[in-house]
Amino acid sequence: MSLRTGIRTTPRLLALGALLSGLVLAGCASTSGQAGQAQDAADGKTVALVTPQKAGDNGPTDNLVAGLDRLKEAGYTTRFVAATDPSSHESTLRSLAQAGTSVIVVSFSEFIQPIKAVAPEFPDTRFVHIYADPYKPTIPNVQTVVFDTRAPSYLAGVLAATVSKTGVIGFVGGTAIPPLYADFHAFEAGAKATRSDISIKSAYVGSFGDPVKGQQIAQTMFNNKVDVILAYAGGSSLGVVRAADQAGAHVIYDNAETPETAGSVIAVASQHYGDTMARNVLTIPAGTWKAGEIVAGLAEDGTFLKPAAQLDSVKQGAAEVRAAFETVEDVKTKIINGAVDVPFNTEAG
Repeated sequence: MSLRTGIRTTPRLLALGALLSGLVLAGCASTSGQAGQAQDAADGKTVALVTPQKAGDNGPTDNLVAGLDRLKEAGYTTRFVAATDPSSHESTLRSLAQAGTSVIVVSFSEFIQPIKAVAPEFPDTRFVHIYADPYKPTIPNVQTVVFDTRAPSYLAGVLAATVSKTGVIGFVGGTAIPPLYADFHAFEAGAKATRSDISIKSAYVGSFGDPVKGQQIAQTMFNNKVDVILAYAGGSSLGVVRAADQAGAHVIYDNAETPETAGSVIAVASQHYGDTMARNVLTIPAGTWKAGEIVAGLAEDGTFLKPAAQLDSVKQGAAEVRAAFETVEDVKTKIINGAVDVPFNTEAG
């Protein structure tokens, strides 16, 4: 999914006082006083994750918190801060850096200006910005991580074209923005490379948080022979699932599975936010960390297309989906080794 910050659910404002009184802990140990913080910083073993929303989204934030737990298991002292008030972002980062935090991880584009303001003041603190375009010019202690979502989109096209009975598939995006256009064209390319006679419909909800409209759009598609939809619409994607349940159709989903998604979701196309974050932080003690842009794609296990965990609950076609993934895995290997080129096209589609 490409820079779909709207996937996040609307957060409840958390007081900055939580930060000043010891921060919000993600089930992790706190340091004991300034001496402990200074020692952790010296050891490079303190990591803070700062997000623009609270945990509990069943999506990117929860996935990042899981990555923080992995770092705790690796011996890091970890903190999670839900900085839901944009006016607090810069002061939050500065307070963490002043406290001796050795690595500060932030997510999504809201933190671009705060990072630019704070990072140069603390050259010994590493900043990792998840889901952000590269900073120009590069800041020596800032790493940006971008996810290549075109490749799993291409694979989703392969899967959809393989399992479609009607020969008509669909793409539902959150908002009409260039990154999602690129995902659509990759989906289209994968489908047409698999089945030359495939027909593809596309529509955009206009929001990542409107499942009602998402359902309406999907219902229209299903009423017009579409039988598989790639839903790249964040919170609106749940509406696509609901429409598929009613139509007996299939969905390739972009969020974590829930009991409600059982029965129609055949696969998940998304990002390993937390694992990618943890891997990048762990390159610091390994001596391989570098500033600038890091691309996380299929080869790095940063993005993926996988069968739904609840695939057995799909009313019809589970066996066909499993068989289709043999083709998907073959194409995935070809993408990674360069034998298949995934197009990059940001024109409206």
